[in-house]
Amino acid sequence: MARPLKVLYLLHDARRSGVPAVAANFIRLAAGVNVEPTVLFAYDGIYADELRAEGVPVLTLGPRTPLWWRAKRFLLNRYLLTHGTTFDVVHIHSLKLAWSVLIAKALGLKVVFHLHELPRRGDWLLQRAIAAADAVVYCSETCAAHYAGYPARLSRTIVNAMHLPPAALHREPAGRLKVVMAASLNKNKGQDLLLRAFAKLACRDAELWLYGTTGLSARRYVRELQVFAEQHQLGERVFFPGPSTEVFRVFAEASVVVHTSWTESFGMALVEAQSCAVPVIAHDLEGMREVVLDGVTGYLVQPGAVEELAARLDELLGDAALRSKMGEAGRAMVERRFDMTSRVAEYRQLYDEVLNR
Repeated sequence: MARPLKVLYLLHDARRSGVPAVAANFIRLAAGVNVEPTVLFAYDGIYADELRAEGVPVLTLGPRTPLWWRAKRFLLNRYLLTHGTTFDVVHIHSLKLAWSVLIAKALGLKVVFHLHELPRRGDWLLQRAIAAADAVVYCSETCAAHYAGYPARLSRTIVNAMHLPPAALHREPAGRLKVVMAASLNKNKGQDLLLRAFAKLACRDAELWLYGTTGLSARRYVRELQVFAEQHQLGERVFFPGPSTEVFRVFAEASVVVHTSWTESFGMALVEAQSCAVPVIAHDLEGMREVVLDGVTGYLVQPGAVEELAARLDELLGDAALRSKMGEAGRAMVERRFDMTSRVAEYRQLYDEVLNR
């Protein structure tokens, strides 16, 4: 058997979110395609802990300290300078590490640049990084279409995928029904829309759980959400528990999972929720259409349409049979389209192509 292909994975964040989730989902299976991974995170987080516990070599630059956490994204490049040539390929995730792509190429390394976000057009640094990389990977068809005008040496669309939890994971607890959203708390994610819809529900036997991290710039926004909940007598039914390290338990106990982001290249949280056999509601965006079958696994609503969102929530919360039917359809869809075991060969094929060019 040929020696394993040594790949270094650079990630800007180890906390629970879509980008490190996708990377970790492949890394856990990398040995199956004769890839030997080493992972470098800018700072500590749940994915660093989980991969390290599974025997994957993981490095970080310490905790996510205030003010310094952005600098640590750039300090990752010191490792490229000292150890980069010991790897066959460097796989860099997220446009937030565009500088790392340019530095790795300046060192003569083979680089795969994996894009997950939809930035505003005209970013010269991003354009330079895309042009410099040996290959660019897009996380979805929506993402690929967004970057269609950016010249790249080699590009591939490898749609995000995941490890499937046990099929029997879904278990709504007795008592109040749970509406859940798991995303960073900020205005772009639209938690205010969901909260306003929740206040309009005819169903008063439900709770709203808004999981996610709150950055310094979003603290005022979150406080406004809390004030709104208090003013509408929702204080005992709306909760802000922060980020969860047990996202599949959170989804498994939900009645409905909602995602009201204004822009999205791919709804990884919705794929994870549907894998737990939970129905979902999301904004009708290109990225969401790739992961939600409207009327089958959940509903798509017009962005910002609070009344429509409230009506769909009431419909699902009031009909346990419909929730079960859509949840089962969602699980089947994820098994069919988003199982990482069907993607690993695509990653290995891309690495081989990069090395052979």
